[in-house]
Amino acid sequence: MNNPLSSFQFKQTPLYYQDVGKGKVVLFIHGFLENHSMWKNTIENFAPNCRCIAPDLFGHGNSPALGYVHEMKTYAQAMAKLTNHLQIEKYAVVGHSMGGYVAMELQQLQPEKISDLVLLNSTPLPDSEERKKDRERAIRAIQKFPEAFVQMAVKNLFLPADQLRLQKEINQAIMEAKKCSKQGVIATLKGLKARVNHQETFLDAKSNKLVIAGKQDQVVPFKKLKESIKGSKAKLLSFNGGHMSHLEFPNELNVALSNFLKF
Repeated sequence: MNNPLSSFQFKQTPLYYQDVGKGKVVLFIHGFLENHSMWKNTIENFAPNCRCIAPDLFGHGNSPALGYVHEMKTYAQAMAKLTNHLQIEKYAVVGHSMGGYVAMELQQLQPEKISDLVLLNSTPLPDSEERKKDRERAIRAIQKFPEAFVQMAVKNLFLPADQLRLQKEINQAIMEAKKCSKQGVIATLKGLKARVNHQETFLDAKSNKLVIAGKQDQVVPFKKLKESIKGSKAKLLSFNGGHMSHLEFPNELNVALSNFLKF
């Protein structure tokens, strides 16, 4: 599916997005070092039954960086402006990893518009102190060795057991990650480090909620995630995999999303 991307201006900077299909609107928000293309398989499956909108967040894919820090709230403000620009009254949002953090901010900005909220390999919790130190190390690494950092960062998102089975997918993910500008990656790492705790936002959200997790996820530990969503009335679905459920279990993920979003 090679639909041309559209764009709109946010703070004098173009943000690119894919917009295909008709019907119920689903906003797909990618993660760190990803772009709209990560949703290719899902969108090909869903576009006949719904309208799929998949942006490239600033500093990723075709969208240039926006300043020195990409706060999750700024990304969410851009998403809110996009839904207003497209005159969308109601929509579901699916966020992978960092995309889930953006979705949580969006839930605060447009609670009345979000019918369904899906966190995919994501969490309402902020970075731990150790994770914040990892972000600082990552910033230093990308300043010195940008290519090596990107390659290693993407590879580490996959389980060791999947390195061979998903070699083609990993290589593609690395190629897409290399489209991110150095400034964009650093600005995003700073924004990730500064993100806030959204446990209460998730708990109070009136949207239908689904959390899709990997039991062996090294980025979003399963036990901690499960604990953090207690009392939220969210459905929890887990795969016996890592952080990249859309590539590890593409068909199962599409079925789960389709059932939850009622296509």
